[in-house]
Amino acid sequence: MTKPPQRSGDNKRKDQGKPAPVVYTAEDVERIRREYDAKFSELEHRILKTIEKAVTPKPGEGTPLRMTMPHSSLSWIEKATPRQLIELFGSSFTDGPKRPDPGTLFMAWGALFSSLFLSSSDLQNDIDTISREDRELLSRVIHEDCTRRGGKFVFTILQKGANLDRAALVVIANLNDLAAVSQDGEPAIILLVKTCDKSIRPLLIKKAGKRLLAGVNDRDGIPVLFTVFGLGDLNVYDIEAVENVFTKEELKKVVPKTGLGRSAFDAYTEIATRLKESLAHQRKSFMNARAGAAAETGNGKAGDDASASMDGNGHETDESRETCDTSILILVVDDSRVLRSLLIQHLKNLGYENIIEAQTGDEAVVVAAEKHPYLVFMDINMPWKRDGIAAAAEIRKTTDARVIFLTSCCNKETIDRARDIDPEGYILKPFSERNIRVALRLLI
Repeated sequence: MTKPPQRSGDNKRKDQGKPAPVVYTAEDVERIRREYDAKFSELEHRILKTIEKAVTPKPGEGTPLRMTMPHSSLSWIEKATPRQLIELFGSSFTDGPKRPDPGTLFMAWGALFSSLFLSSSDLQNDIDTISREDRELLSRVIHEDCTRRGGKFVFTILQKGANLDRAALVVIANLNDLAAVSQDGEPAIILLVKTCDKSIRPLLIKKAGKRLLAGVNDRDGIPVLFTVFGLGDLNVYDIEAVENVFTKEELKKVVPKTGLGRSAFDAYTEIATRLKESLAHQRKSFMNARAGAAAETGNGKAGDDASASMDGNGHETDESRETCDTSILILVVDDSRVLRSLLIQHLKNLGYENIIEAQTGDEAVVVAAEKHPYLVFMDINMPWKRDGIAAAAEIRKTTDARVIFLTSCCNKETIDRARDIDPEGYILKPFSERNIRVALRLLI
């Protein structure tokens, strides 16, 4: 059925009933957006305050529920500069609505350190990137949190933070504050020992010191030091740190609060023995692999004769060693007695017996001038007057010694300084016997 034609008068009446279209300028759109944001922020603030009031317990009721950070605050923190984040921490000393809550501080803590450092080692070596004044401010924030707010901020870092966040606690905090605050009977410092990155654990041990390691106990009366010894991934750096804090006689006096059970010295001895056996096992495996490789390539005697190239103690004889000159004089320089001993043992395992050592850069300069070593293994980060780079530069003035740097620091400034010495190579700590063997193969 065909529709009847519509009269023009009908269209006119319909058009007259419609409102005139509204045209917005760019300024109008911006004004409306600002008004909306202001109303939304005010509403968001009221909602969060209502929730916070509802979930925050009264004194003695335990730890409050953790709230998810508002998206707007998180976006601001992600875009903030380090200076703005430091200022945010400074505002935590104020009371009232402008004081950031523990969740906001936690996010700001992670954003600050991840924007400045790549790893825990990087943070430890380049902490001066943050001024002393700002580090003291951050330390006061932690103190305030532990003494007045039950450590809510600190425990959030320990339980939810990344390795870099916890490493920052080790470097920044006064560990006495973490020893004084507990959650479920467990002091924060014990949780830090259990969760911190192993690369910064030696610093934690040294910084905690004798008083905290031996005098702070967990809920069962066990000192912090036993928590350290109970970790499954201890290495020579951790043991060296313990040796720097305690004498053997002092370790014998560190016992559980009950007075029962073994002393810290017993645990220390057991771990040191286990590490020694592990190194011996690695050494034996390496020697066996060397003998097998020699047999397969024809560079040594085949079959049973390959085994005969080792003496009864598992040491290589001249027949099984590589063709490089193992009679060269090598100088090992490191302020750590443990690491010097470890490196010397690696060198001896590889057949090098002509080894001398020095503890400081100054001593290395004197020894090198007198003995004229062919090769120097030089630790970069050493205390006293000369660090490893300065010592190597001085040694190069009086000898033709080749230099291989040992370091746990790989920041650009250090590498640029070391490059001026024109070293034969770098070995990053912690090093293995394989690292030493490869460096020597390339060198000799």
